[in-house]
Amino acid sequence: MNTSRLSLALIALLPAACVPQPYPAGANVYPAGQQPVPQQQLVFVQPTAINPLDLPNKNVPGYQNPYPAGTYEHFVAQPAYPKTMETYSDDVLLNRLTVGNSKIVICIPQQRARLYVEGKVALDWPVSTGTNGHETPTGVFRVMEKDKDHKSNRYGRFVNAQGKTIDSNADLSKGLPEGATFSAAGMPNWHRLTWDGVGIHGGKVIAGRRLSHGCIRTPYAVAAKLFEHSEFGMPVYISRAVEDYNRGGYVRPIDVKYRPKPGNDYTDIAPQQIRTIPAQTPAAAPLQA
Repeated sequence: MNTSRLSLALIALLPAACVPQPYPAGANVYPAGQQPVPQQQLVFVQPTAINPLDLPNKNVPGYQNPYPAGTYEHFVAQPAYPKTMETYSDDVLLNRLTVGNSKIVICIPQQRARLYVEGKVALDWPVSTGTNGHETPTGVFRVMEKDKDHKSNRYGRFVNAQGKTIDSNADLSKGLPEGATFSAAGMPNWHRLTWDGVGIHGGKVIAGRRLSHGCIRTPYAVAAKLFEHSEFGMPVYISRAVEDYNRGGYVRPIDVKYRPKPGNDYTDIAPQQIRTIPAQTPAAAPLQA
């Protein structure tokens, strides 16, 4: 028998169920519960490596902000960011803050702090961290203490018996001049991060500049708002690099490896460390022959 005729004969013997049958118009050809997702519901997200927190070329002539006005992305894509005193706040997100869905990222190179809630920025503000010799330590911390009216027990002013300030940037660890009193520097809306005195608090801030003795200074109004919403135990990441905004503020472990300044004891001292500096006695005039 011819091979082609044999093949046709075998096909003719196949069960009818194996032969494709036409379906009526509009018929549901998928078993219940296995219907395909309608095409219009399929959403494809194009991955991007662009981090809006660290956009390049913002200061070139002709730059245009690529994000819609009013969005957080538009805020950070402004040419002046991060060296601006402007702050961003999303009160809806702030009101949903819990210790389990929030974190603060302190970005040392940008001198900015960002509070994330549910992976989105709820608050972004300028900070001033530690100067040379008083560098703010990097690492992963938690809010250990909150104090609305905290005062430093190390930094402040020395005032003499007449009530005159004799040292406006006094360090009590170096000794208290005899006859003088110590007036502690205020650190309102304090969030303690370490037991040796590093914390977030209200204070003088200049955008892009490091000014403190190791703490994270925050504009007074922002510090008050943060104090209102923050929770004990919420994590705080102090980082040497800009976090990945597209991944909910992800910080690489290498960027938050704990690195305090060797020998730096920051802002707190024990009472036994305070010593009195004797007043200088005028030298006696030489005898005249």
